[in-house]
Amino acid sequence: MGRDKRGLPWIPTPGGSPQTLLGHVVATVSRLTDDVVLVANDDPSVPGARVVGDLYSRSGSLGGIYSGLAAVAHDLAFVAAADMPFLNPLLVLDLVRQASRVDAVVPVTGGRPEPLHAVYRKTVLAPARRQIERRELKIALLFDAVSTVGVPEADLRRLDPDLRSFWNLNTPEEYQRALALAGGRRSGVA
Repeated sequence: MGRDKRGLPWIPTPGGSPQTLLGHVVATVSRLTDDVVLVANDDPSVPGARVVGDLYSRSGSLGGIYSGLAAVAHDLAFVAAADMPFLNPLLVLDLVRQASRVDAVVPVTGGRPEPLHAVYRKTVLAPARRQIERRELKIALLFDAVSTVGVPEADLRRLDPDLRSFWNLNTPEEYQRALALAGGRRSGVA
């Protein structure tokens, strides 16, 4: 993207207040929980989120999942990347519902797991810590060490037909496309 995606301007709130991409993601997740934890090694100053740093430096996304999960107040946590503007609260709640007897619930799209749009139980902390300490940072390895439910794409499409929840923004073109879609949605066009 060429810059910190978290601070990209996003569609204003329904009340007309400006917001960033990260602020929008936090606001969406805040509708589902009273404890939003943001893993960052700086302070992006986003209302509604408690910021915690990485407990293991240079541990990638697995380290971020570990750090956030260690900090949350609840036994179960939904994990999302900061650049996913189309999170679907109904889909998130469905993933949480499926986690009643497992350690992780992971959507699978295009045959690949979506570990940064998944639900984790605190029971994954010890296996994740061991994996990080061995410097095995591939998140998919964690799914072999804990009880995991993979949610097939067909099931995900029941609540998210276009799988927009899983869109993340990596290029200026993807950002512009997302803005156009979000703007059209707000005005009732898309």
